[in-house]
Amino acid sequence: MDITFIQEPQRLIEAVELIYLTVHHESYDDLKHRILLTYGAKYDQVQEQQFSQRMECLARLQRQVEALPELQNPRLQYYFARHTTRGASHCCLATVLITSFSDVNENDLDRAVKAMKFRKRLLIGQGFEISGISYSGLAFRRCNEGQPPELHEQINRLDCSPEFKWKIMTALCAYDQCLEELLALIRPVCALLDQALAELEPMLEPVYAYWKACLENNTLRELLLRIGPGQGEAQVDCQKLTVRFWRTACNRMYLTENWTAPGEVVAYIGIIVEMDDAADGSQASDQVICSMLRLLGDNSKFAILMLLRKQKLYGQEIGERLGLHHGTVSRHLSSLYRSGLISMEKGNGRVCYYTINRKGIGHLLEVLGKLFMEEPGEQETG
Repeated sequence: MDITFIQEPQRLIEAVELIYLTVHHESYDDLKHRILLTYGAKYDQVQEQQFSQRMECLARLQRQVEALPELQNPRLQYYFARHTTRGASHCCLATVLITSFSDVNENDLDRAVKAMKFRKRLLIGQGFEISGISYSGLAFRRCNEGQPPELHEQINRLDCSPEFKWKIMTALCAYDQCLEELLALIRPVCALLDQALAELEPMLEPVYAYWKACLENNTLRELLLRIGPGQGEAQVDCQKLTVRFWRTACNRMYLTENWTAPGEVVAYIGIIVEMDDAADGSQASDQVICSMLRLLGDNSKFAILMLLRKQKLYGQEIGERLGLHHGTVSRHLSSLYRSGLISMEKGNGRVCYYTINRKGIGHLLEVLGKLFMEEPGEQETG
C-alpha cells in the first residue's frame, strides 16, 4: 500500500476545532489531566515531559483565542453552537461547512477554500449522497444506481435535531456565502495559529516517527482493529493511504475516503493518539492517583467539592461560605482544576465560576475500581 505523510497543518480545520473547544469551555488543561489519569503509567519521564509540553503549547494558544473579541460575535456563536449527533457525539455548523469538504492535499488557505467549494459541488450532486454525520462533519457514499435523493431527504435522514437539520439545509443551499462569512469570523484565529503551530512543530518529530513506524509495520485493517471504534467508515482495502496530523483535535482519529481520488483513504490522527491507547484504568500512574487522593483527603478542598456539587460558584462566594481567605480559596481551586476534579466557566467581566467535574471524578472512581475491586484473575484474563 502506498502511504503518504503530510506534516503541514491545515489551518482552517485546526482553527475550527480550536474555536469549538474554546467556545464550549473544553480546556486542554482538563484534557491533559484526564489523559495522565487514564494513560499515565505508560509514559516514562521523557515521554510524559514531551506530552506535557505539547499540551501546554495548545493551552497557551487557547488562552490567546479566549481573549479575542470575535468569539463574542453572535454570528460566530451561531456557526459554533453545539448539536448532538449519533448519541453522545457533537458537531457544529462550522465543522459541517469546512471539515466535511476539506481537501487533504491543500495547505494554502485561499486554495483550500476553492477546493472546498469544488468538493461541495461534487458531493452535493450526482453520484454521491450524504450517509451520516459525526464530530468530523458529514459523511458521504457513492450512489450505486440512479440519482441520489433530494438534498432535503438526505438531510432529514441524519441522526441529529430538526433545528440542526434546518441549519445544515439552509447553509448548504447558500454554501459559498456562508463559507465566506465564516472565514471572515475565523481569520483572526488562523493568524494566531501560525505562530503557535510553528512553536509546536519541533515537539512533533517523535509523533511523526512513531506513526511512520506503525504504518510501515501494520496493515490498515490491523490499525483499525487496534485503534477501536469511532474512526469513520472508510474502506480498508485501499490502494493509497494519506496521513494528516491534527494538532488542536489532538486526541481524535478519523478515517474517510478521498472522493476525488478513488482508492485513497485519508487518516487524520491527533498528535497525542497512539495505537495502543485504550481506556484501561489499570494504566493510571500511582503518582497521579496519589495526587488526586491527597486532594480529596484535604478537609478544605473536600468542602469546596461538596459546595460545588449542586451549583456554580465563584471564588469569593466559596470563601464566604467556608470562612476561608481569598488566597487560600484561589490555591485550592487551582489545584482542583488542574487535577480535573472541577471545571471552570467564565462569566461576565473577569469572574470565573466553578462547578464539579463529574467526568473527571468518574475517571478517578473507574481507575480505583479497576485497581481494587477486580479479582486478580479478572485482570489477567480481561
